[in-house]
Amino acid sequence: MAEKQYDFTRVPKRQGNSIKWGGLKEKELPMWIAEMDFRIAPEIMVSMEEKLKVAAFGYESVPAEYYKAVADWEGSQW
Repeated sequence: MAEKQYDFTRVPKRQGNSIKWGGLKEKELPMWIAEMDFRIAPEIMVSMEEKLKVAAFGYESVPAEYYKAVADWEGSQW
């Protein structure tokens, strides 16, 4: 399977009530980077948009595939 390519060059507009970005003075930068400093992967956006169209949230079970994916990922980190 080909590795997916993501765009880490476009920075999302920082707005709202951000503790990290809201308190900085002009030309200051925070001393850390986190995943929320980058645009969300297109696959995540598609899934979120599909869920929003349903307009019903909560009381859902987590599929077994989720636990397997997490366990596989954790296992690959060692």
